[in-house]
Amino acid sequence: MRKPLLVLMLLSFVITAKAQQNNKPTDSAAGQSQNTNQETAPEPPGGIGVFMKYMIKYTNHQYNSSEAGKVTLNFVVEKDGSLIEPKIVKSLNTEADGIAIQVLKDYNQKWKPAIQNGQPVRVLYTISVPFGKE
Repeated sequence: MRKPLLVLMLLSFVITAKAQQNNKPTDSAAGQSQNTNQETAPEPPGGIGVFMKYMIKYTNHQYNSSEAGKVTLNFVVEKDGSLIEPKIVKSLNTEADGIAIQVLKDYNQKWKPAIQNGQPVRVLYTISVPFGKE
């Protein structure tokens, strides 16, 4: 009687463990949506490649330090496609951090919002912006 009960408990633990989702931010230069339940991810006008070219061009244009590396930041893509609440996740230095935040705030185009169950939803999005020559 103990063996079947033990097997049943172990099986339920394995099934529960497999159902867990991994919502950790990534260090992807192309960007990563943190809401794993959406049907479609948010998308900037022209695609993520165009957005990242904008970020790299305008951040590096203002960057004066010789220190190279990446600034990882996240922000919320609102239901209406606006970008709010930028935050540094991984810092390079105060100059690079400030520039990355400011360039993101100056970006004035709305994204296509994420869609879940046919409705737009807020999504946390993470990007890594390279600075200098790595």
